[in-house]
Amino acid sequence: MRRRRRARHARVLAASRRGADAAPAAARPATLRRPLPDVTLGRVRARSRDLAEELKQVIRLAGRDPEALEGKLPALSALHRVQTADLPDEPARVHFILHRLIPEYVERLPAGRDCRAIRELLTWEDDDGDPQSLTTRYHRAAAHLVSAASDFGRRQEPRLLLECARRFIALDHEDRLGKAPAPLLEPVAAVAPLDGGPDEGQPLALAPQDPRAGIVRVHRNLDLHMLVDRMTDADEIVILNTWIPGLDILADALAEALTRGTYVSILMLHPDSHIAQLRSQALHATTQARFREDRVRPGVRHCLDVLAAISSMVEPDHRRNLRVRLYDSLPSISVYCIDDRAFVSVFVHGQLAIKSVQLEIDGQDSIMGRLVFRELETLWGMAHELEDVTAWECGLAAMAPLDAGA
Repeated sequence: MRRRRRARHARVLAASRRGADAAPAAARPATLRRPLPDVTLGRVRARSRDLAEELKQVIRLAGRDPEALEGKLPALSALHRVQTADLPDEPARVHFILHRLIPEYVERLPAGRDCRAIRELLTWEDDDGDPQSLTTRYHRAAAHLVSAASDFGRRQEPRLLLECARRFIALDHEDRLGKAPAPLLEPVAAVAPLDGGPDEGQPLALAPQDPRAGIVRVHRNLDLHMLVDRMTDADEIVILNTWIPGLDILADALAEALTRGTYVSILMLHPDSHIAQLRSQALHATTQARFREDRVRPGVRHCLDVLAAISSMVEPDHRRNLRVRLYDSLPSISVYCIDDRAFVSVFVHGQLAIKSVQLEIDGQDSIMGRLVFRELETLWGMAHELEDVTAWECGLAAMAPLDAGA
């Protein structure tokens, strides 16, 4: 009995061992084939990396040495907008990428912390057109992130630039498919003409493109380099703003225009007025406390320095063509007018007017044109003129701020 029990136990144990040895062999596949690589995915990743590497060069060189980027932006140059722009040479291509393509794509980025940080990295010039150091942009970009690493350049910059590259590629696909960006303005349903117009009392239903409305197109922001091009054959230039960010960029073109006999009229806020303080506070509305500073008063004074330098560059006979007035009233619109073509924006909280949407208006007799030029005439009549802009400090000391209600 005991012998039979031991034999049965031995057979069960042997069978269990055979099953244990056979199980792995049965579960193991007959062949082991590696999955084929995804060639398309590899190309997309390579394109993103190439584009991110070019953006790395852009944020370092665009502000201080853009000529060094010539011939070094093949991935950006391959984007649809650049390919269809009919650019004559490499310098023009680089200029288009830096001042048209990238700013437009940045404006089309969605809201979000990473995208706000990307915008800071790609803002290599401040509001006056002066280069911003990469360190300053690092600090500004880090302020938008929840937990930015102390070593921003090594840890955060590569991630953000790769994300930017992916989004630029997505925007490029939209452009190639003919998908236009979302319209910035709703169509004009009804426009009532100004008093005294030929159709007074008969409201017009005008589309924005109707020539009677005067709206030629809508720009996402003001392109100062485009203004320089337009100034080359202008007969009259009028600028109305609280102060003129980027006036340094326009300075040479204004001096050349004065030399040709062009009339140049400048309207800015009185730097010591209460309105200037209020506008400066409004610009801080969405800015972190550590970046807050009075921008309007020093901005106006800097512009007066630039205008004094421009006046000194031209012959005395041409200086009289430059007229500068300071107003102390509620700023309604900003206007950059070249002959009958005006670029008009409004003063919103937390954003410079030149960085906001611009309406391109054509013709003083159009509905929008009459509104804009009437406002220019009103403020010009209220403002005080600096007789000699080269001695503006003396003129400003003798000019008490006007009463806004006067």
